[in-house]
Amino acid sequence: MKHTLKLSLAAAVMVLAGCATHPQSAQQQLSSQATLAVNWMQQSGEYQALTWQAFNVAKTAFLNNPAPKGSKKAVIVDIDETMVDNTPYAAWQIKQSRSFSEADWDKWVEARQAKALPGAVSFARFVLDHGGRVFYISNRSQQGLSSTLADLKAQGFPDVSAENLLLKDSSGSNKVARFKRVTEMGYFPVLYVGDNLNDFTGATYHQDNTVRKDFVAENHQKFGTQFIILPNPSYGDWEGGMAKAYWKQSAAEKLKIRDANLSAWMPAAQ
Repeated sequence: MKHTLKLSLAAAVMVLAGCATHPQSAQQQLSSQATLAVNWMQQSGEYQALTWQAFNVAKTAFLNNPAPKGSKKAVIVDIDETMVDNTPYAAWQIKQSRSFSEADWDKWVEARQAKALPGAVSFARFVLDHGGRVFYISNRSQQGLSSTLADLKAQGFPDVSAENLLLKDSSGSNKVARFKRVTEMGYFPVLYVGDNLNDFTGATYHQDNTVRKDFVAENHQKFGTQFIILPNPSYGDWEGGMAKAYWKQSAAEKLKIRDANLSAWMPAAQ
């Protein structure tokens, strides 16, 4: 009887141990913090309304902005979370508790499953129909050139070729050198469209959020006229702008930095 009781108690302990909720690792916590942002981007009508709004405004801005005599009108756009939706990759990261890695990202690009954002194809066709050309300037790697071309074409984007798809090259992730290449081809960029301030100029590249917000304040009149911003709460250089060398920190340190950057309300003491 005693032996049976001991076995029963031991079994109960094992069952309880198996049912216990294990604390999440720092990386799991870090990944799971993006859940609501990705939910919003995938599920909300508000997100779709904002992308349509951005491209509707962009059409008007394109028509209103002239190019200098002798130059052709160009629109410079980012690709990811600007023209196409990569949230399935972001959702996979959350479910697998994975931080960003070039290897994983390259597999996603190769899969060619990014879908056009609402309004993006309509805008690209509008620019072409009104005498302009869209240049796709992205920090995807050159390795993904053929897959990116194929995906954009499959989604219905017109006039996409290796000439106007400028991926990251030896000049690095700062896009300014590639902006210059557009002008060297005889085009004048009348409009920039992106989800990151770095998609507009080099002024915010590798800068902290104070500098980034100052840039916005100083250039506020250009938003909606020369710069069109799309919402992206899932990722971006704003995250790295929260602390010096943020991207080099461990998952645990990033959690601390995120928490420290919250401006929280404190109720009055009772």
